[in-house]
Amino acid sequence: MLRPRLIPALLLNRELHLVKTQAFANRHYIGDPLNAAYVFSGFEVDELLVLDIDATPDNRCIPLRFVEALARFTTVPLCVGGGIRSLEQIQVLLSLGVERVAISSALDINFSFLARAVERFGSSTLSVVLNVHRDANGRALARCGRDGRDQSLMHLAVACQNAGAGELVLHHMQREGLQAGYDTDLLVKLNNQLSIPLVALGGGADQHQISELLLRTPLSGVAAGAQFVYATDTREVLLNYPGLYAWLDSQLPRFQEPWA
Repeated sequence: MLRPRLIPALLLNRELHLVKTQAFANRHYIGDPLNAAYVFSGFEVDELLVLDIDATPDNRCIPLRFVEALARFTTVPLCVGGGIRSLEQIQVLLSLGVERVAISSALDINFSFLARAVERFGSSTLSVVLNVHRDANGRALARCGRDGRDQSLMHLAVACQNAGAGELVLHHMQREGLQAGYDTDLLVKLNNQLSIPLVALGGGADQHQISELLLRTPLSGVAAGAQFVYATDTREVLLNYPGLYAWLDSQLPRFQEPWA
């Protein structure tokens, strides 16, 4: 298995400002997303995940001119999402130079859209973002989009897998931006029962949390927002990208088995 991707997740608002949230609320202005993308490109990150969080409420797609500029500003793989509801939008976004398109809220209304998109563009170009949370009894639920219907996470994940999605981005709503750690037990359970690649998002604080997560289960990727945009233990903006792979190499042979 290949080493997992380490992915900065960048959130845009309707003004195309870069923002960071906590549990999908309390927006904090970070700066210009194109400048941030340029900096992360200079860090040679494995991938950038860029999501327009106001696109669906505004009934629109992530702005195509912005995506075109984003692709010009970066030399790293891009996955973009936000309000994508048609095959035509996916086709245009891919033509602008992004590697993957992330879809979510559209599936709450029309799940067959995923299968049609996979048939036309192939699994490798499509990610599905599932917004995950636990109810008062600890049951894992998920929704497509921020305001979609709650469903069993396992049921929804299996449905995405059967429809041919290339990967699932599991965005933990209750942990997002709080840097309290990933829901490792849940991710281990899902990885044991699914064959689709999984990306964890929500809760990351430092490279040791990521490393311990990967010791438990070999994910396809680990994404984080606050970890990559704030200085340690502060809300001061400091774009950074930790040397996780050097740390992994130093831990061999502990990590040798998962990546074999």
